[in-house]
Amino acid sequence: MQGRETLLLIDDDEDILSVTRMILEGSGFTILTANNGRKGVEIFRENIDKIKAVLIDLVMPEMDGREVFHELKKISNDVKAILVCGHNNEEIKRHFCDDGFFSFIQKPYDVEYLLIKIRSI
Repeated sequence: MQGRETLLLIDDDEDILSVTRMILEGSGFTILTANNGRKGVEIFRENIDKIKAVLIDLVMPEMDGREVFHELKKISNDVKAILVCGHNNEEIKRHFCDDGFFSFIQKPYDVEYLLIKIRSI
């Protein structure tokens, strides 16, 4: 990814959505946001032809990141998703990356690392 693509951010923390959006838009990406999993699935369905990758928070009310990812996979089996979590646990990383997520990024983000992961998709 070169920074001209559309990304979807799904996170229940409005501050994280806002800051991450500013960072990624500053790098040239078009950003869509959802503050819960159900809204994220809806936005993905409506914009499937535009969205190149999705950043999904693991811990959210109603639908956690894993449930959201499985719903997105039903819509497009080729969805590229990065799991985002505030916990640094090797077991979490290993389990969820084995589950089909492209990668794992720990909060708080290291901006350069975030951009490297996104561009590697």
